[in-house]
Amino acid sequence: MEDKKKYGAWKKQTPKGEVINFTIEGQKYNMWVNTYKKKDTEPDFQIYENNYLKLNVAQPIVNDDLEF
Repeated sequence: MEDKKKYGAWKKQTPKGEVINFTIEGQKYNMWVNTYKKKDTEPDFQIYENNYLKLNVAQPIVNDDLEF
């Protein structure tokens, strides 16, 4: 018998609304309520791949050992 895969999701309130974050097979996703829904045939939620890359912000170099 094959083991069923299990995934988790986390709900968070943001200034843009409620979002559900989850990861499947190493790929992160964000799921938002479809606030633009006009017809019953349109989805209740929109799912987007989370490809956000955190940029490394250069930190100032501090060297307290400078001779004056």
